Amino acid sequence: MSELNLCGVLVLARVNKAATVRARAAAMPGVEVHALTGNGRLVLTVEDSPGQPGIDTISAINAIEGVLSASVVYQHTYIEESHQEPRP
Repeated sequence: MSELNLCGVLVLARVNKAATVRARAAAMPGVEVHALTGNGRLVLTVEDSPGQPGIDTISAINAIEGVLSASVVYQHTYIEESHQEPRP
């Protein structure tokens, strides 16, 4: 069985630092930036990556210089069960 944890995150950044925040967040494993508004809001998705739970990635995003807040607005865990043939 494998699990995929997916979080939708709203980030509020200082307007003059928003482009830098976007670049640094996008460089993190498991992060995809979907939008950046003119007033410093970013919409991201964060997935667990090997060795790093998504919640740790969100904490790292929150620590980027210029970030005022990073809030989880959606979370879902996909569970995929492996379908293996039974052993005789």
